Amino acid sequence: MMHNGKLYWPDTYQKMNYNDEIAKNYDVVIIGGGMSGALTAFRVAEAGYHTLLVDKDTIGSASSAANTGLMQYMSDKLLHECVKDFGPLEAYYFYKASKEGLEDIERLSTLLDSRVNFITRDSLFIASTKRHKEKIKDEFDALKYFDFPVEYISDEQLKGEYGIDKYNALITHEDAEINPFVFVNEIVKYAHNKYQLDVLENTELIQYKKENNQVICEFKNKTIATNKLVMTTGYAKNKITKKYINREQFVASYAVVTQPIQESQFWKDKVMIWESARPYLYIRHVPGNRVLIGGLDETTDKIPNEKHIQKQGNRLIKAFNKLYPEIKLEIEYAYGARFGETKDGKPFIGKIDEDLEVYGLYGYGGNGTVYSSFGSKLLLDMIEGKYNPLSEIFKLKR
Repeated sequence: MMHNGKLYWPDTYQKMNYNDEIAKNYDVVIIGGGMSGALTAFRVAEAGYHTLLVDKDTIGSASSAANTGLMQYMSDKLLHECVKDFGPLEAYYFYKASKEGLEDIERLSTLLDSRVNFITRDSLFIASTKRHKEKIKDEFDALKYFDFPVEYISDEQLKGEYGIDKYNALITHEDAEINPFVFVNEIVKYAHNKYQLDVLENTELIQYKKENNQVICEFKNKTIATNKLVMTTGYAKNKITKKYINREQFVASYAVVTQPIQESQFWKDKVMIWESARPYLYIRHVPGNRVLIGGLDETTDKIPNEKHIQKQGNRLIKAFNKLYPEIKLEIEYAYGARFGETKDGKPFIGKIDEDLEVYGLYGYGGNGTVYSSFGSKLLLDMIEGKYNPLSEIFKLKR
């Protein structure tokens, strides 16, 4: 179990159930049916490979069901921080990949059911404290230097236009909000119906091994051979992640979705809002005039209990009302989920085992949907033996 509480997204969509006849051999087998697995399955199947997507539960039922659906090209690790730590070239390509990943999610959304609700939004990134004013300015300068779509917002403009009494902010354009649960299920359904993608749910991988230049995947009631194995098991704790993924920490994150409010009560342009504090508060509109508020991350690998979720939910409402005291909100959905972060703020994408054709895509961090998008393209290049310079930036052993 990756989450607890009352989730919102699964109430918006009835997913498809799969009863595929599973073959004994595949070109590619993908383990994990969340955002990373779904996008990788789509890319690989679209490219013409006979593909199997396996999930130990059902498609999109783990972290994707608790994903808050904010998509930004900015990362939890700010661009000016990336420049300092990685150098300007690597920092630029990291953010460029994120921007292109977001744009590709938009393209794919046009193929799918309208309930995906991909909506282009601006993001408002506000200074949480007075001493963070310089951080906002430094980030604006870095984004502007590399020609990302950004504007600086003074404290007067922030108060006058957005009704927020804080220090300063920046606006990034061409970000988006999405229903992540619908997107994951729809992209899998699309690839299943259009390409050679089989889906196997409620099935857990026990182990894999090499045999005659293939990877043998052993499940409880079946054994399947594949030319390439891709692990996209997200924030689940298993032998693969323990051995190969250099996590900094697990966190429990919390979110609420409110009862509908009046259209007139929303702030300017329904911008997505987040702040410079760590952990940070984030706010977005949800279709149907609801408000989603998330944050209050805590360092733990435990799934929060119901009582603590309710406590944190009330704290999220109070935090929102420090920004907008005049907007009265009532919680209808409240949940908590486990997520993971990395030491350097970058996802892990690449070869897992030097002796086997086994790859991994782990979009850890606050921008996992976008990481999954460009990561799945990178994995396809690797599977096809094509060199992609991003492979050096996101490799597992770094």
